[in-house]
Amino acid sequence: MAVVSSMPPILRLKRSAQSGSYVMTAAWQVVYTENTTASTLAYIFAGAEINLSPMILGDTIAIRIRKILVPSGAWVNHDQLTYEGVQPTTHPSRHIGPIPDVYGVEIAMQQSAVGLALQTIECEFYDAKRLGLT
Repeated sequence: MAVVSSMPPILRLKRSAQSGSYVMTAAWQVVYTENTTASTLAYIFAGAEINLSPMILGDTIAIRIRKILVPSGAWVNHDQLTYEGVQPTTHPSRHIGPIPDVYGVEIAMQQSAVGLALQTIECEFYDAKRLGLT
């Protein structure tokens, strides 16, 4: 049975404008960032899908996730993953799950080894923010 509620949603899920294609480089390249150090309102980095299917033998791509844990704090590593060579055809994309946050989330990527050329990687990012936050 469906239930109707007149209560407005607290969070709004949306595709981030930072979604898109990124050409990898040997240096860390920020592909998503949300820095809300001026705010004390929590939001959720709702997740990401990163398509690594272009990778070939000899490629190495790293994905780093960092957070700011305290007001005016520095970036702190949350997680870092490295992928090498051809990715399985049955599962070439990588999913990053939700990360609750208040002060900042950053996702950066780098291609530290190159098979034939720097790869172009497709990324989709999603935010869930309180209504009224941009």
